[in-house]
Amino acid sequence: MMTKKEMEEKIVLALGGNAIIKKGQEGTISEQFDNTIESMQKILPLIKKAHYKIIITHGNGPTIGHMMVRVEAGLKRAPYMPLGLCVADSQGGLG
Repeated sequence: MMTKKEMEEKIVLALGGNAIIKKGQEGTISEQFDNTIESMQKILPLIKKAHYKIIITHGNGPTIGHMMVRVEAGLKRAPYMPLGLCVADSQGGLG
């Protein structure tokens, strides 16, 4: 049984956006899922052994880059969406 102190301790794992889309990839959903699975498999032993609360964060730079390409491609049909709104939209979509 974990002590109260152990329950209160946390580990933060911060994954960069390139853990989701690797350099040279197109960034397809299939690639993103495969890369996420690969990243999680590498840290799974830590998660299984840890007696701490684990918080996993990740960047979304590549995702935002793709969103901005779509924004620019659609300028003749829809108003421009600023970078900040793209970031908020992606965060809301990821939960």
